[in-house]
Amino acid sequence: MSDKEGVNLARWGIEHSQVLIYLMIIILITGTFAFFKLGQRDLPAFAIKTIVVSAKWPGASAEEMSQFVTDPIETKLLEVPWLKNVSSFSKPGEAWLVVNIAEFMPNAAVVMTDRAYEIRKKISDIKHRLPEGVQGPSFNDEFGDIFAMVYSFNSDDYSFADIKDYAEKARNALVRIESVEKAILYSVQNEKIFVELDDKRMSALGLDPLQIGLLLNEHNKVQNRGRIEGKNSYYRLRLNDRFSSIDDIKKMPIGLTDGSVIYLEDVANIQRGYDDPAVFRMRVNGEPSIGLGITMREGYQLLSLSDEVKKTMAEYTEQLPAGINVSLVADQPQSVKEQINRFVFKLLLAIIIVLIVCYFSLGFRTGFIVALAIPVVLGVVFVLMYILGIPLTRVSLGALVIALGLLVDDAMIVVELVHVKLEQGWDRLKAATFTYTSTAKPMLSGTLIASVGFLPVFIVDASPREILGSLFVVITASLITSWFVAVLLTPYLSFKLLKVGHQQGGQPQANNTNNAAMYQTAFYKKFRALIVWCMAHSKIVLGITAVLFILTIVGMQSVKMEFFPGNDRPEALVDVWFPEGTSYQQMERQIKEVENLLDQQTGIENYITYIGGDSLRVQNDMYVEQPNANYSKIVVIAKNLEAREELKTLLVHYFATHQANVRTRVYSLVYGLPFSYPVQYLITGNKSDQLATIAQQLKDIVKEHPATRDVHDNRREKRMAVDIKLDLSRVAASGTTPAQLSKTLRAMLDGLPVTQYREGNDQIAVVLRNQSDNRYNLDRIKYLQVPIGNGTTVALSELADINLKLEEGVIWRYSGYRSVIVQSLLEKDVLNFNVVKELQPKIDKLRETLPSGYRIEVFGEVDISQEVDGLIAETLPFMLVAILTLLMFELNSMKKMALVLMTVPLGLIGVVSILLLLDLSFGLVARLGLLALVGIIIRNTIILMDQIDQDLAAGSSPWDAVLESTVRRARPIILTALAAIFAMIPLVTDYFWGPMAITMMNGLWVATLLTLFVFPTMYVVWFKVDNPQ
Repeated sequence: MSDKEGVNLARWGIEHSQVLIYLMIIILITGTFAFFKLGQRDLPAFAIKTIVVSAKWPGASAEEMSQFVTDPIETKLLEVPWLKNVSSFSKPGEAWLVVNIAEFMPNAAVVMTDRAYEIRKKISDIKHRLPEGVQGPSFNDEFGDIFAMVYSFNSDDYSFADIKDYAEKARNALVRIESVEKAILYSVQNEKIFVELDDKRMSALGLDPLQIGLLLNEHNKVQNRGRIEGKNSYYRLRLNDRFSSIDDIKKMPIGLTDGSVIYLEDVANIQRGYDDPAVFRMRVNGEPSIGLGITMREGYQLLSLSDEVKKTMAEYTEQLPAGINVSLVADQPQSVKEQINRFVFKLLLAIIIVLIVCYFSLGFRTGFIVALAIPVVLGVVFVLMYILGIPLTRVSLGALVIALGLLVDDAMIVVELVHVKLEQGWDRLKAATFTYTSTAKPMLSGTLIASVGFLPVFIVDASPREILGSLFVVITASLITSWFVAVLLTPYLSFKLLKVGHQQGGQPQANNTNNAAMYQTAFYKKFRALIVWCMAHSKIVLGITAVLFILTIVGMQSVKMEFFPGNDRPEALVDVWFPEGTSYQQMERQIKEVENLLDQQTGIENYITYIGGDSLRVQNDMYVEQPNANYSKIVVIAKNLEAREELKTLLVHYFATHQANVRTRVYSLVYGLPFSYPVQYLITGNKSDQLATIAQQLKDIVKEHPATRDVHDNRREKRMAVDIKLDLSRVAASGTTPAQLSKTLRAMLDGLPVTQYREGNDQIAVVLRNQSDNRYNLDRIKYLQVPIGNGTTVALSELADINLKLEEGVIWRYSGYRSVIVQSLLEKDVLNFNVVKELQPKIDKLRETLPSGYRIEVFGEVDISQEVDGLIAETLPFMLVAILTLLMFELNSMKKMALVLMTVPLGLIGVVSILLLLDLSFGLVARLGLLALVGIIIRNTIILMDQIDQDLAAGSSPWDAVLESTVRRARPIILTALAAIFAMIPLVTDYFWGPMAITMMNGLWVATLLTLFVFPTMYVVWFKVDNPQ
């Protein structure tokens, strides 16, 4: 080593030891402070980039809604260039459009606001083209809101109106909390005052229901009653004619044609009630409840939100009267806290494992030096996470666990080299400073290359970047910090703590001496002989390696694929779709039967049922169904995962045997993006009958697969409708009009809101309708008395032909085309990727027979996964260029760079073998692990290559340089691989990280062994190195 050298950070650290110690203390203190200030989440938050647009047109059929409302809105929206797609469904009287903005957008919270404004503007441009009577369109740009906490309010002693009042007061208290963005009431039962008319009495008196409605409205209207001008001031007139009680409504006078007066209660039953029939209700453990959902303001922490909300609610519930029950039914902060605590334990366990590896492989002093790198690196990383706003999540903590084994690599290499030089007789200063000259540059290149392995997930323009992007940031920060620790702190600690070895004649040995004592043990002799054999029998070694690689490529075709892994949360969920047109009462009866079953189970913490709609979104990865009156959801919180799986099995069997009339999906949440069915195919075209034919053919194909079950399409059953065909001549002769008749029928059957009764801060709708005997009796509709022009009434059947007929229940569209989605559940432990792959040949044959304009596409999770894989593949050139550039700067040789890249496939051999051996799936997280493994393998290879170059520069023959460099670098390479492998042991059982951990562990140890034995062989063949013997 020359005395004339440039900047040597190791020497600088030793000479400025006090500064170094000061920096280390500051890092440990600020890192500890930052750790306790970091936010906590289960997974990083990602925006649901969806806006829901809805419109209503009372009286319109599904076909009319699709043609005159949905199609114009959809066509206008598709003019927007940045939309991903628009899906819609039209039902009688209503239309819903789901506008998906993009898979990924930076700063989504801000951009979504702008996107929502642009969509509103687009639709406002077309609003005048919609038919008269269309209500809306209205917008829901808060579809992706996550409700961190949900409380339920219920009571056996109080009315829903009273419960609502108490829930509203709780909401008002919560919105004052700074970290609360909003608090909403859910499943509120709207109070109403029903005026139920006796149509026979009304007919006898010659009264028109609409006249009664007009009287109610006029009697209760707020209007200008004038004023009186006084000499010095004026006085407003106030007529005391507005309703102040229910009795006022009952006593409203009605003048008859003969001059007499009756009261409203003489021809109607006036009562107070709630939505009837009910539309949507939430039930907690079988009790009808009102929910209170709370969202967190951006920039605040979940746990602090939880503390403040729970404190406020505790103070509020103390003031409630006995009989009002308040329960916390969804507590994301508590779930996050438990998950993070478990992961922090895994991090601590990984640290302990790495320390044990260091101590047993390097000895106490050497291991202690390496171990000190861990708290320093973690301190820097926690500070950077705090500055960058990266919370403690399953991803960031998992990244730290993965980085643990890698961040001690550089320190191990340095301390190992110092130890060797001391054994060879070097003094401590020279040995410590030599490490920088010898290893700093290849370690830095290797560190950067290892980081680049995680780059694709950070630059991909897809939603996994939002979930997994912090993986690259945390690991890169850890590895780069570990390099600085290795070149600054580790040499100083080695200088201070390691003892000087035995001096041999007072002269240090050459660094390539073959007879160094430590490399002449029995182990090293056998190891050296094995490497010599491999180098001498290069054709055999490379032939076996090539065969293994070919088998790996073949075996790769049999590896199971998935998108995101399963979830370890305790919820079991059930989606229940009732036949189209099922009444709320029937749905409630069947759901109550399920509740009775759940009440008998012991493995349940609690359960929540939602009848007539879906739940609030309490997790990012929860799929929320669009508004659907024939849909219900059951959420069961089990005591543990074993109980969860037992409950899922129980519920599948129960619905199959006891409620075969409904379609169900029993499932648990998965990590990542929310999806509904595991296997989905989208069929698009123009004609509904042709779509139905194709859908049936596709269903027949999917049903043939033994792993599929409940194969169906999303078309709903045709629903029964009452077709009233007016005889226009008779209607005209009667002195009424079709519009008048329509309004009368609506008032008498559906109920017509005519005014509002004001009570305190509440405005309660007064609804005019017929008595229940007429509303719920289909047979009596023919005899329904409707008023005509001469002040009398006639039966409806005298003015119209009345028949029952079937009509479309739902019409689906996708990005401008009519659509049908064929979907299927799968048998337990069957992966959708494999099923889709096996079905592809038959479906391709069906595609060949499709008429022009019709398409079948893979849809849902498999489609998005393939799209994400494609986007990640687009990032690989950037990763490759980065690696090649770093290699060129390090090796300064195209030929050496090519040789290093040839070692990359060695890791794939270990990955595929373990996936096939353990029958594991190769999901997105595992695939990212494979990319990261590429960087780690190259890192080890270039360190070995650098050692060979150093030995060649020192005068060794090419054969000896390859052989002895491999022997000397074997120990640090093996130790660093062991540290990385053992550090990932705590992740093996984790649902999210398990596949990646197993992939990297097996790939790393196989690649390490092959690097030590195959790389020297490849080197002598590539550079045509002759065997001197």
